Amino acid sequence: MKRKFLLIGIDQSIPYLLDKYLSENKIPNIGKLVQEGVSGKAYCCPPCDTPTNWTTIATGATAATHGQTSFYVHIPGESFEEGLEKRSRSQLSKFCNAEYIWDVADKAGMKPLVINYPSGWPAHFNEGAMAVLAWPIPGALPRTLHPKSIKTYSFDAEKKEKRIIESSGEIGELKSERIPLKFNLQFNFASLKNPVSLNSYIVDSENKEYDSLKIQSNVKESLYIIENDGWSDWIPVEMETDDGKLQCLFKARIIELKRNGHNLKLELTPIYNTKGWTTPESLGEQLVKNVLSYDFSVQEEEIEYKISDDVASYLEYAQRETNTIGKSIRYIKETMNWGICYFHIHLLDSVNHKELAYTMNDSPIYSEENKQSANENIENAYKIIDGLVGYLMDYVVDEETIVAFVSDHGAMPAWKIVNLPLAFMEAGLLSYKWNRSSSQFIVDWKNTYAFPYHEPPFIWINLEGRDPYGIVKRSQYESVRDSVIELLNSLRDPNTRDKIVKLAMKREEAAVLGLNGERIGDVVYFLNPPYQIYDEVLEQLNPSKISPKYMAKPLVYPAEHCFGAHAYYLPTQTFGNYSNSVPIILKGPGLKNGFEFKNPVNLIDLAPTFSHLLDIPRPKNAQGRVLYDFFE
Repeated sequence: MKRKFLLIGIDQSIPYLLDKYLSENKIPNIGKLVQEGVSGKAYCCPPCDTPTNWTTIATGATAATHGQTSFYVHIPGESFEEGLEKRSRSQLSKFCNAEYIWDVADKAGMKPLVINYPSGWPAHFNEGAMAVLAWPIPGALPRTLHPKSIKTYSFDAEKKEKRIIESSGEIGELKSERIPLKFNLQFNFASLKNPVSLNSYIVDSENKEYDSLKIQSNVKESLYIIENDGWSDWIPVEMETDDGKLQCLFKARIIELKRNGHNLKLELTPIYNTKGWTTPESLGEQLVKNVLSYDFSVQEEEIEYKISDDVASYLEYAQRETNTIGKSIRYIKETMNWGICYFHIHLLDSVNHKELAYTMNDSPIYSEENKQSANENIENAYKIIDGLVGYLMDYVVDEETIVAFVSDHGAMPAWKIVNLPLAFMEAGLLSYKWNRSSSQFIVDWKNTYAFPYHEPPFIWINLEGRDPYGIVKRSQYESVRDSVIELLNSLRDPNTRDKIVKLAMKREEAAVLGLNGERIGDVVYFLNPPYQIYDEVLEQLNPSKISPKYMAKPLVYPAEHCFGAHAYYLPTQTFGNYSNSVPIILKGPGLKNGFEFKNPVNLIDLAPTFSHLLDIPRPKNAQGRVLYDFFE
């Protein structure tokens, strides 16, 4: 029987924490994978972040080869601003220079499912499916147009749109024993070009009292019944939005309906868009109707992993998201019978960014109370993941399925923000000018020799003949690079004199790290923890324009929001118990039982190893090795 494959992708799972909860038997489903499979650690590919390494896991290629360098890809020939304005295009298949393992599987006749995965959108398989689901990717249409809501109507409402009136004439399908009462179910929110109003009626179905509703869809004008004891069927509604005309679905239920029909309270599910986030297109409607829960609204932030509320509240949402992902994988298994499935879930990353520094005694925000609260949230996050693992093992994994529990990068506590543009300005390498119309400082390219990117941690030389506003002549290129490296290596924390930059090197010297391609900066740098650059303010990741507030910041200042980081550090970096390495657990046919490997492998090794186990060709750009030591 042909083997199947499930990759359980867990963003920012940290070996120290995973081992801790395993030893305390708090994550028994993951523990069973460890007991019955192969486990150990791996090093990620720098930049050590989400787009880079989920692409590496799917291709077996380094960042230099696949070209998906962090959240902000600079493509040679473009202005440096363009890459910074197009966040996350590194997750789009058209910008990837390497072959994905799921495309190999598709050609080999294995039906692939790629769902909630931060790389490779969109895919077009011979057979198989891809769904963005809860993870935001550029170009995919929104899954949720409006969150769940409560609407109230009454006979004496002051506002016309909230008013119930007697219907002026019988509607053929209404079949009401009394005169139908009418109200307009109106939708009017920011992404709509025009409000949508659905004719809706309160009816008496048994000649006793007003007891049910009928809503007239604007799609084929069909009537949908809402009885007093539950949810309606899915009601289709067409909406003209900023993203075009979208086919949407929602359900409704009666919370309160007065016997005389004069007062109504109605609950609506989120309004789900069915198009533009799956391939094939028809899968979106199937997932909405068969999987998405009545209270699941996709959280679409500018920063994908940002928690807008407190962590405990976020975890309630994360539980719903995790349930939705698990049920989607099961539903598509039962209806399409996928042979290879790749998915990822992001909640550990989101929680770690908020909590890690609270757990470290050396941190200025540490206290016993803070530590206890942070540890509780982190533990609960891991328990949610463990629940998902158990669900998948019960419902989609059989004896012929290989299971891989994999992460993309680790993380470390961080609590100091570095103002890198300031250092470059003071060194005369970077210049800004005031832009009155935007009330910001923008780069003065005529006087800029080197320009820092933050995610990825690259420095670009403003090279004449290569870059649109280049001023550095070829003859000056090496001397400017030397100046940049000298500057980075000289940076010290003014308060402690600690070294800020761990390592700075020329692109060709970084070949050993897989950082020698055309999308790699002229200089590559890595910070020491606890220094980081991002503090949950999007502006900090785009140094092409800076507000007066951040222009006035010193070289080093305290973080206020983000207390865990990874993208700025080496794959081998450790800080206390924390590290940038990742856990790897493999279980299934052809693999050893209860085997722990001691020497870390590399994430580029996974795709070739999975291909070998599945007896399909390795992705053609894969650079890793087959991990024969893992096999029976």
